[in-house]
Amino acid sequence: MDETPTVSTAFEIEPPDPPNDGIMFVDHARSGRSGHLGHALVEYAPGKILAFYPNCSNRNDGHTGDGWMEYRRSEDGGQTWSAGEVLDYSKAVYGSNAGKSVMCENAVRADDGTVVLFNLECGNTEEEKWAWAPLDVPTCLRSTDGGHTWGPAEPVGDQPGRIWDAMVHDGDILVLELCNDSSIQWYGNLPEHFYGLYASTDHGRSFALRSKLPLDIQCRGYGALSILKNGGLIAYVYNKTDEKHLDYVISHDGGHTWSDVQTAFLEKKIRNPQMARFKGGYVLHGRSGAQGEGSGHFVLYTSDDGIHWDSGRYLRMQEARAGAYSNNLQVHSPGEPERLLIQASHAYEGYMTNILHWWLS
Repeated sequence: MDETPTVSTAFEIEPPDPPNDGIMFVDHARSGRSGHLGHALVEYAPGKILAFYPNCSNRNDGHTGDGWMEYRRSEDGGQTWSAGEVLDYSKAVYGSNAGKSVMCENAVRADDGTVVLFNLECGNTEEEKWAWAPLDVPTCLRSTDGGHTWGPAEPVGDQPGRIWDAMVHDGDILVLELCNDSSIQWYGNLPEHFYGLYASTDHGRSFALRSKLPLDIQCRGYGALSILKNGGLIAYVYNKTDEKHLDYVISHDGGHTWSDVQTAFLEKKIRNPQMARFKGGYVLHGRSGAQGEGSGHFVLYTSDDGIHWDSGRYLRMQEARAGAYSNNLQVHSPGEPERLLIQASHAYEGYMTNILHWWLS
C-alpha cells in the first residue's frame, strides 16, 4: 500500500494561502483567446526573465494550437513586465498557410549565455484528430542578446516528436523528447516510439541522441527532468493508465545509462508534470489527472528527496474545462532571496485559458 511521507520541505506561496488562485499574467478572456501549451521560461541574466505564452483562437472550444507564441520581459526579477512581443518565427509559420503552428514549451540559458528556445513543430488544421498534430522534428532558436533577436530555426535531432523538458547539466544542454509524430495518439502507442535524451555540447548549435530511456512506452506521455542531491539525473514520465504513479529512471553518468524503472506515488494524481529542485527540496506541479474524481485541478507537491512526495495541495480548482499546462523557473535577483516562478494555463470558459503566475520563496 502506498504511504504519503511526512515532508519537511516548506515554501511560502504568493499569492498567499488562502486563496492561492494565482496572479493574472495574460488575460485572454478579454479578447476571447486561448493559450494552452507553450510556457517556456528562461532567466537570461540574474533577475532578467523571458516568459513565453501562446496566443491562440477559440477554435475547438479553445483547445487548440491555432495561433502563435508571444513573450513578455522582466528586468527586475518579475516585479514588473513589459508588454507582449510576438515571436516572429512562430507568427510567420502560422501565417504561411501551410497548416502548421509553432509552440514553445521550454527554454534554457547555456553556459556561454546563449538563450536556446525549443519549438514544438506541429500541425494546425481543423481536420486533425488531435490538436497540435502531427509533429515534425522539433527545432530550436538561439539568441545571444537576451531574446531581442533570434537566429534561424535549427533541428533538434532527427526524430519527429515533442520535447517535454530541457535543462543544463555539467555544461551540456539535455533535452527529453518523446519520439512519436502523434499521428495516431499523442502518447506512446507503437513499438518504434521511445523517449530519447538528446544532448548539446556546443551551447545549442547541434544535438545528438545520447540515450534511449528504458521505459515502457505504451500510454506514456509528458515528462520532467531534474537533478537529485546526489548528482543523479532523474526523468519522470506520465502513465495514462495510472495517474497516481509516475514512472521514473535515474542516471548517474549524465544520461548515458539509466536505472531500472521505478514508480513514485502522487496522492492527488498528476498529469503533465513539471519538476524543480528548489531551496534544499523539490516541487512537482501539474494537472491533478484527467480521469475520475479530483481531476482537472492545478496541484503542487513537495518532497525532500525528489522521489517521495507529500499529499499535495491545490493551487487553483478547475472552473471550466481542462487547463494546467505549466512550467517553472528559478529566479536569482541580485541582493534578493531566490524565488521560484510557476506559470500555468487556467480555463476560464470551455477550454479557453488565461495564463497565471505563482511565486514560491
